[in-house]
Amino acid sequence: MQKRTTSKNDKTVTTAQRLGSVIKSARDIMRKDKGMNGELDRLPQFTWILFLKLLDDAEKVREEEAFLEGTLDKYKQLIESPYRWRDWAADDEGMSGDDLLKFINNDEVTLRDGTKSPGLFAYLRNLQSATGRDRKKEDTKDLLSLGNNLTFS
Repeated sequence: MQKRTTSKNDKTVTTAQRLGSVIKSARDIMRKDKGMNGELDRLPQFTWILFLKLLDDAEKVREEEAFLEGTLDKYKQLIESPYRWRDWAADDEGMSGDDLLKFINNDEVTLRDGTKSPGLFAYLRNLQSATGRDRKKEDTKDLLSLGNNLTFS
């Protein structure tokens, strides 16, 4: 992988250094949250954030591959809208505060368009495969495969 240089001193920045910088920045932001009292509070939250973002990024790659292969009509999303990261977290004008907490934690929420829907965690808990089998087992296998293929070098 090509190394980037910083504009200040033209030193090369590796992927591991960039990842470390992103993690440090996120931890610094989370330290300001009054509801987080220490690393034991922040680590599970940060892990969920990374997982949901990684899942959405992997989904974008799969969707682009299906488009390039001409099989977009057969493509099925793992996570449907409005539960994808890009639908609720990446929107600067999106949910925040109590609305965001309700969307994530409640078993049922009212979306911006007025429809009632399961909350994010309720939706993720109840995923089913196209065959009606427990999709958690199938997705877990896919996610483990994805995680095993990630490299940060």
